[in-house]
Amino acid sequence: MADPASGIASPRLSPAKLAACFSPLAGLARLGVAVSGGPDSTALLILLNHWRRDSLVTPALVVLTVDHGLRPEAAHEADAVVALATRLGHAAEKLVWRHAGPPPVSGVQAEARAARYRLLSEAARRHRLDAVLLAHTRDDQAETLLMHLARGSGVAGLAAMPAERTFDGVRFLRPLLDVAKADLVALLDAAGIAYVTDPSNASDRYARVRVRKAMPALADLGLTTERLAGTARRMARAEAALAAATDDLLARSAVDHAGVWSVDAGVLAAAPDEIALRLIVRLIRAIRPSEHPPRAEAPETWHAAFRTGVAPRRATMAGVVLHLKGERLWLYAEAGRRGFPETPVDGDGVHLWDGRLVVSIAGSNGRSLIIGPGGGPGGMPAAAAASLPAVRAADGADLPAGLTIDIRPIGPESVGQDDDCLPVAWQGGADNLS
Repeated sequence: MADPASGIASPRLSPAKLAACFSPLAGLARLGVAVSGGPDSTALLILLNHWRRDSLVTPALVVLTVDHGLRPEAAHEADAVVALATRLGHAAEKLVWRHAGPPPVSGVQAEARAARYRLLSEAARRHRLDAVLLAHTRDDQAETLLMHLARGSGVAGLAAMPAERTFDGVRFLRPLLDVAKADLVALLDAAGIAYVTDPSNASDRYARVRVRKAMPALADLGLTTERLAGTARRMARAEAALAAATDDLLARSAVDHAGVWSVDAGVLAAAPDEIALRLIVRLIRAIRPSEHPPRAEAPETWHAAFRTGVAPRRATMAGVVLHLKGERLWLYAEAGRRGFPETPVDGDGVHLWDGRLVVSIAGSNGRSLIIGPGGGPGGMPAAAAASLPAVRAADGADLPAGLTIDIRPIGPESVGQDDDCLPVAWQGGADNLS
């Protein structure tokens, strides 16, 4: 069967341009390609196939397509992607989003996006992939910057989508961020390669679509996709510098107490406002891991009062207490109305406590145990100590002499990441369903 890309030719997508786009793939042996059947992802697959054929670098490709079940045509479209991958000689898998109930009506794009990344991450581990490639373009980058600007984002949000992001332990790469969507569509049309047009991508229900429809008017004012994407690149450089400065402040001022953090208040007060705020948000998210950071107003208001010496001794935001005691700021989980849980467990194992701490137990000799609050050491505020787990025997007897307990926060990577203080799902990119 003929290669669908055998006649591919485009002055804007020259071999040199492709080599630059795909240079980050050097050294990777197995790559996943997320293909919905839309023009961007279909073109990515075709370009990858063309690039592999004409280069010395030949990573194996596994095409991954998601049947999201939101439209009657979705299953057929996913099957068509699998058929195209087979024609090109690549392995392929259709990933099905199985809804617990009826498909969502409100927040459908956010739910579909989360399901898509979950399914892709699971498939990446199953196929032992080095990375999964996504087909976001320069147009997507410009739209994302404008959406984040409309939400009041700071530097992290205005950096828009990074070329690389790790999600659930899987690398996701976006090699086409410097390529215009129009060039991809023109390439497919010239080669006679079919693609899907999702009607949701024209619906004014979605903010991204409304932004996209405003782009021609913005271009008349000089806000072209090229200029907006260039701004995103420059903001990404600034974001990297700010993140490095926050890393330094973390190392100089903060102490990890395995679920509780403390910070030298004097060093924090002397830090530039932006860096101090970033550190506070990092630690809040490390203590109470969540997809969304707190809104900017709460940490900004607290920090302004802190800098002028009028911050309350205790304040709470996003379920975390900020407690000034002596020369240190303590950050720990708030108990809430119900208090911390009393979790019964049977013997050895790895257990999640309070949705934020992993408690690993060995050497219990099969005894029934209870994981409850109050495991913090002395020297910290009593409420901070109560936010950490302690293990005791369910029958009240002494614990076995050989019992070992290891306590670790979930999501330790969050301490090394910065996001704007805004509830934007997966802060580096709100992705199209296509």
